[in-house]
Amino acid sequence: MTEEIKVNKPRVSPFIAWFIFGLILGAGVFSAWNYYTAKNSSGETSQMEQAQAQEKIKEIINQVGKLIILPEGEEPVIATINDADSLIKDQVFYKGSSNGDVVLVYQKAAKAIIYSPERNLIVNVGPIFLQDQQAQTPSKTDTVKK
Repeated sequence: MTEEIKVNKPRVSPFIAWFIFGLILGAGVFSAWNYYTAKNSSGETSQMEQAQAQEKIKEIINQVGKLIILPEGEEPVIATINDADSLIKDQVFYKGSSNGDVVLVYQKAAKAIIYSPERNLIVNVGPIFLQDQQAQTPSKTDTVKK
């Protein structure tokens, strides 16, 4: 004779099952919403930052244009000097510059300008030599044969 043993299985009530399902669904929707808003807000922020940077560049060009005649027909490449001391050690061109000064490089006109917004003055202006120009100009060792 075999005896049957009855085991009471715990029953999950439908309320608890729906509650757990709702929590999982809510967490998924919340995560998706956060991802969507973070993605869209970062795009707007970068566009605003880019517009502000463009406005700042125009302002710098206008200020420099009041102090010196700028080359026409090209936009300069602009860089901010962050370590003036090391630049001054490497190149005499940067003598008199300080951190925060701006370098405008006009490639077609082969001209570089150091402008100090804090002092509102041109620190230095000089020619730049691009690799293409160096290849085209004869060196001192080249001789012209007649």
